[in-house]
Amino acid sequence: MTITIIVARQAISNVLCIPNWFYSCRIKKIVINHDNLEEFQDPRNYDLEESANTKPAAIFYGDLAEKTGGPVLEVACGTGLVTIPIAYRGFEVMGVDICRPMLSLAKAKSKQAGLDIDWRESDARQLSLGKRFNLVYITGNAFQAFLSREDQNDFLASVRSHLTDNGTFGFDTRNPSGHNLTTIRDEEIWMEYKNFDGHQVRISGTQEYDDDNQIMHWTTYRRWSEGELPKEKTSRIACRFTWPAELSSLLRQHGFQIKAQYGNWDMEPIRYDSKVLLTICSISH
Repeated sequence: MTITIIVARQAISNVLCIPNWFYSCRIKKIVINHDNLEEFQDPRNYDLEESANTKPAAIFYGDLAEKTGGPVLEVACGTGLVTIPIAYRGFEVMGVDICRPMLSLAKAKSKQAGLDIDWRESDARQLSLGKRFNLVYITGNAFQAFLSREDQNDFLASVRSHLTDNGTFGFDTRNPSGHNLTTIRDEEIWMEYKNFDGHQVRISGTQEYDDDNQIMHWTTYRRWSEGELPKEKTSRIACRFTWPAELSSLLRQHGFQIKAQYGNWDMEPIRYDSKVLLTICSISH
């Protein structure tokens, strides 16, 4: 019976050109067997792995802040890799994250730099910050951490309630058509780097794609040696892929108007194989 239902659904989709997200938005809340924060428990090494990747975002959102003015809110700010450079430009900035270890390092870094940044620990779906912002943004594909339509709705409602009437909301997410949304169970080597303790770390991983719910489940393996002793750390993360048409509909439902969309940090147009969907919105009036 299950096979018959799946085949029938696919046949209807093919004839009527109905995308999978039409069905996935009706599926119940996603359940995973971890807190989806395992990748963020080692903030010092996170910075070493990700600092180069975040530089284009820091420039882009910093330039956007120059246009909108402050105050500025970064949601899912992590260790402040983007927040801190924007604060260096002289803006009033707040950073919010749910992961305490990441926030602790962010606070230490901003204190060392002599920057007055308001760091808050909070769930992005339930923000209650007591002020509004001219710019709210979420970067590093963190929008994909909202795994269900309910999560996405709660997050967007939370953002809208913290924007000024003329405020701007910006975010970046992976473009589904620009990525390999298949299951790969054989480990692939992703990168190598020297960690905080000076050990050479090899990072590899596998992926399993849940097509019904549009969720990629990545498992990451970090392996290194301390003397002759081999070490290994495993972490898991789940990310939802949202198609452009679905994203546009979702934003409209929450009173946002798309002002611009780009396919990369150089603000080039979106193509089918663009890796990024970079979206800038205002509140519809």
